[in-house]
Amino acid sequence: MVMTYGGPSDWDALTGSGPDAMTPEEITAHFAAMQALQRELTATGELVSGFGLTEPARAQTVELRDGTPVVSDGPYAETKEVLAGFAIFDVADHERALELAARFAAAVATRVEIRPVAE
Repeated sequence: MVMTYGGPSDWDALTGSGPDAMTPEEITAHFAAMQALQRELTATGELVSGFGLTEPARAQTVELRDGTPVVSDGPYAETKEVLAGFAIFDVADHERALELAARFAAAVATRVEIRPVAE
């Protein structure tokens, strides 16, 4: 699994707001590059699934307190970075997973985390 992360300024840039706002053309090019990579990996059978996530303001956390579910707004982790999306790969070996993770990092211009999925 490859998880993509970004910070609040990344969200602002992709929505065309803030000091580092991307132009509409840059936003279009960013998403076109991601879609091209996803199409390529779908065609090779290596991309099992993947999705971008909505902005952190729409996140909610559900936890049990004394057996009762409690819902709170916002992501669970208090951090400067937020999970922006994920992709599940089915690859021949770890080296190929690292290669694809590097391509995802280049496409989203940020840091990605790679982790095996428990079988």
